[in-house]
Amino acid sequence: MRHRLTAAFYGGRGFSLYHAYGSASRVPQSPHFHDEYLICAQIRGDEQCHVAGKLHEFRAGDVALINPQQVHTGNTEGEDLEYISLYVDAGWVAELASELAADLPPHSGTAPASPEFTVVRAVNQPALVDEMCRLLEAVQGHGPAVLFPTARTPDDPECEIPSRILSRRGAELPSVEIASPTELLDVETALVRVVTHAFEEFSNLRTPLVRSTHRVGHRKIARALEYMRELPPSADTEAIALDRLAAVAELSKFHFLRQFSHVVGMTPGAYLRTLRMCQAGRLLRSSETPILDIAAAVGFADHPSFSRAFARYMGVTPSDYRRLGPL
Repeated sequence: MRHRLTAAFYGGRGFSLYHAYGSASRVPQSPHFHDEYLICAQIRGDEQCHVAGKLHEFRAGDVALINPQQVHTGNTEGEDLEYISLYVDAGWVAELASELAADLPPHSGTAPASPEFTVVRAVNQPALVDEMCRLLEAVQGHGPAVLFPTARTPDDPECEIPSRILSRRGAELPSVEIASPTELLDVETALVRVVTHAFEEFSNLRTPLVRSTHRVGHRKIARALEYMRELPPSADTEAIALDRLAAVAELSKFHFLRQFSHVVGMTPGAYLRTLRMCQAGRLLRSSETPILDIAAAVGFADHPSFSRAFARYMGVTPSDYRRLGPL
């Protein structure tokens, strides 16, 4: 059975929203991560997700909560699926966390500048799921939207190109127009409600000592991860050579590779490639740098190869992703 998921992307300041529904064959995603926080509401159907080596099963009404750069996989199957994935910019969350910290009672401790989720699966969350649906309704027809797959999307035998896009209730969506200030306020209000609910209930925002699900227990691998994250996109071959990475971790190459894959959930090469895609996505949404220059900055020789890689990672082409608007 081939994928028959219809999907749409929406964007605005500080967020991207992905809405998918239909049916899908069991084709698991490769391990990957994003720069943003991920809040995913399962509306209908089931999904499996591996995070930190543990399998999580999601049912309708559950919510997945993933921290920035937290490696995870996804696997959906069924004839009646629907889910909403909200990607929230870490800088936007830091701003909101600072505002929420001002409301902390005296002697309650210091709220973290960058709170992190402390659970992966929040079971049976009708209120949060309803808020996610309200956010979807707020952005439909009001903000930048991209249909996927499109005729410009690189060929993928697992994707079927739909002829039109439908709303959550099955009605065809109107053409997207420039949003009015009131409509933008509606979107921002719905977004703040979702993010505040998720971080108040399922993060260490109010309880700084509670451990994040993204904590890396292996000190030497954590050191290598920090080194890799701080590398510029244009880092030379020597800086990312296996010898160099193993030396940073103070491990032999054999033990570094084995421990890295076990702790992180992907190989060092895959991790670095995903970091480059994250950096490219941020440049697309935060600058007017030509796409060819962004491709070169993250290590691609030409526009087509970068576009194919970015579409596999993000689900839309670089130009479509940029149309979602600035972060």
